[in-house]
Amino acid sequence: MNDLLEYLMQKITNKTPLENIVDIFEQMCQIPIEDDMILFETGTFSFTGEPLFYFSLVRQFPNEDEEYYQLHVDVLYKPTHKNEQFEAAVWNEDLSENIFDYIRKSEVFANTRNDDYVKIDIYMDET
Repeated sequence: MNDLLEYLMQKITNKTPLENIVDIFEQMCQIPIEDDMILFETGTFSFTGEPLFYFSLVRQFPNEDEEYYQLHVDVLYKPTHKNEQFEAAVWNEDLSENIFDYIRKSEVFANTRNDDYVKIDIYMDET
């Protein structure tokens, strides 16, 4: 699992376009892990103490303690009137199509893909 985190950290920089970030995350998700799930989440949150718009990709998979590891790539934007309308949490298992196709066709992707982001957070945590 640390290999997955390292893979993302090596491939994604603070200059990587959003479209490429989604591509890299999709490639990482092709590395087999049993019982994994993928979450696509968007919304304006104040997790860091200031409100930021999150375009988040999460891969979740079981750990040995009946909990889950979550591998995150959070692309953070300044909140705007354009992105404040978007708030969603979509799991791959709830879709009839590939989640990455869903993301690329989403209105939020179309509306943020060319915007400048503040930063990218790549990390792993546990539930």
